[in-house]
Amino acid sequence: MTPRIRIHTAAALAALALAACGSSTPVDVVDAPPPGGGTGGGGTLTCEGSVAGRKQPFYGDLHVHTSYSLDAYTFNALNGPREAYRFAKGEPAGLPGGNSDPYTQAATTQLDRPLDFTAVTDHAEFLGGWYYACEGGPLGLPQGANPACEALGDIIRGNIRAVISGSAPIQVQLLRSLTADQPTSVPAWRDEQRIADEEYEPCAFTTIKAYEYTAARGTQQIHRNVFFLGDSLPLDVFASNSPDYPPVSNRNVNDDWILFDHLKTACNDRDDCEAFTIPHNPNLSAGRMFLPREPGTGVPIGRHGAPMTADDARLRASMDRAVEIAQHKGSSECSPGLGMDRLRGEENACDLELIKNVCRGTPSDPPGCAQYCRGEPDDPAFCHLRDVPAYAVDVCEQVGPNVTSGPGENCTAPTDMVRNALSEGLAIKTFLDGVNPYKLAIVAATDTHNGTPGNVEEKGWPGHGGLLDNDPRERLGAWFCDSASEDPNDPQNCSNRVFLDYFRAFSPGGITGVWAEENTRQQIWHGIHRGETFGTSGPRMRIRTIATWERPPADICARLASGENPVESGALAGARMGGDLPPGSGAPWVVAWAMQDPGGSEPGRPLQRLDLIKGTVDAAGEPVVEVFAGVAASTAPVLPPSRTDCSVDPGLHPEQLCAVWQDPAFDPARDAFYYARALEVPSCRYDAHLCTARGVDCALLDPANGVFPEASGLRGYEGCCLIEGTPGSFRGQNSFHTITERAWASPIWYAPTAP
Repeated sequence: MTPRIRIHTAAALAALALAACGSSTPVDVVDAPPPGGGTGGGGTLTCEGSVAGRKQPFYGDLHVHTSYSLDAYTFNALNGPREAYRFAKGEPAGLPGGNSDPYTQAATTQLDRPLDFTAVTDHAEFLGGWYYACEGGPLGLPQGANPACEALGDIIRGNIRAVISGSAPIQVQLLRSLTADQPTSVPAWRDEQRIADEEYEPCAFTTIKAYEYTAARGTQQIHRNVFFLGDSLPLDVFASNSPDYPPVSNRNVNDDWILFDHLKTACNDRDDCEAFTIPHNPNLSAGRMFLPREPGTGVPIGRHGAPMTADDARLRASMDRAVEIAQHKGSSECSPGLGMDRLRGEENACDLELIKNVCRGTPSDPPGCAQYCRGEPDDPAFCHLRDVPAYAVDVCEQVGPNVTSGPGENCTAPTDMVRNALSEGLAIKTFLDGVNPYKLAIVAATDTHNGTPGNVEEKGWPGHGGLLDNDPRERLGAWFCDSASEDPNDPQNCSNRVFLDYFRAFSPGGITGVWAEENTRQQIWHGIHRGETFGTSGPRMRIRTIATWERPPADICARLASGENPVESGALAGARMGGDLPPGSGAPWVVAWAMQDPGGSEPGRPLQRLDLIKGTVDAAGEPVVEVFAGVAASTAPVLPPSRTDCSVDPGLHPEQLCAVWQDPAFDPARDAFYYARALEVPSCRYDAHLCTARGVDCALLDPANGVFPEASGLRGYEGCCLIEGTPGSFRGQNSFHTITERAWASPIWYAPTAP
């Protein structure tokens, strides 16, 4: 059977050509050598068969927590950094069972295909402290033998909803206070580096030395992962805990500038040390990660509450090289109700794993909600999130640092979404000597707290973190009372009874693809640094874009599919993904190519369409985002998966899509960016797999309490249902949540030539 390839050539949204071609073998996509050769900043090639300039996609996870992270240890103490790397290579990893024992293996999980690279990014705050305090580090004391560790672990596990939302129990605040002044992370950081070096297999599996800087205050999270290259790394990690705050408090600085300053002086200004940062979960920052422009200055608030300066914008741009667009705690590309005033064009794909929901299915919802949230059982999963203040939130009326966003306890802002932030950067740079602090490539990751990188399959996903969400009640939601001593199954003896989402908003997350010449630490690190990356919501799709001022040759799609890249060979003047368009004339042409995941233990799913997203500014300097949906698309009907077994019929949908498109409204005097997004046909979300496999029938809910009778064998699966009614009249309808998996290419950037 030949691969199905659909090629669209479009100018001003008009399709000019349509063809199909291919062969019976998978396409190995590589690039022709760039002018004069070179290795893309990755040094001398060392792997057998590598050719300078010829690139291929490598897949990995850039956000992984192990037992060296304080929170992960209390959920799953089975997998440390070494176990995480070996899991990424294809070995099984352990999972605990029950609710209170993170040390005893109850199950295993394993990837169907190894990853090419992984970065373990344990929290810098108290890095390895729990492992050393509770097990004596290398001394190897018995797990669970320290009663103080067990007591605090029980407190963290019992208050996890508060911890995740940004607050912390008094005992956790005390722990942070005690550890803020102590350099206990030095031996753990040394361990992490040593293990990374020992597990590194050049040409086969790459490890990247990294940690997470977990700055947060209240509900404003500005977490960043830090990635290093070189042999003279700082002796210790840089944590966000500060001794300058009161002894018993959060003691988190909620400051990114001190991190940038530290990395510049402790690493980038020294020999044999390079570092960059990747922010993640802007969707949980309440506007803090990418602060919007202030009306009086045209720039965001910067260091110490003063307007951002050009020098600081330049520093930030040199550090923040990409943004994590999807992970366990939701996706951050776009969301209904956020930034709809800057949107132009048709958009119906802003429904992927949103963890903060501003849509209630009511007439008062913000613009953009109605097309997604209709109050139906099959609405996207985010529409059913009702947990206040964790998931059901309002749009921020004001946005600022140091927990000044609000007025509610939790809110979300337009610039919490990546494409709004990217367009905001175009408007900001006008006031900062042409420096764009929000110029970012795109990656995706898991943020696993199980030490299981790349474990992104929806079917059989084991959850975010061990004991946190290892049973259906935690994964799908459940009834709760004010007091743990009350019975949530008895509405008459349960004060303020409510069905809480718990971890139902979490999802398997994504992975990163890097276009590089070979699988070495130099090549992967530099590929991310220069932005030649793409993120996916899980599947190992391929996506690639180029832009040029010349009309591409008629066979450009076939050439890209066969491995050529005329821009990098010098045949076309232009830019690759993550790059800058050189000066030119006319309107730019953008070529986007994508290929489905070929599949592993489960078959890959075909593509339904390819979109192009453009960001720019209008005549008044206001940011604009325009979506050109379906610049290449399948002509076959797009159908949902089977409600009985979640199977997907590939039909006649293509395995590859390619579009040749010219900007129909290009203004050479205005900044712009372009990125491509490839969408698969719909498939089952992990909870649909879980509920379908269990054979849940929501008609069996007990009308008295909205809970399945014990005899049904379905108790704990109430989250499979859309439950309505009151005690005595509860009824449920089966929910069936599907998702449209996708891949995002890093943007290509255009800046006007200075007069």
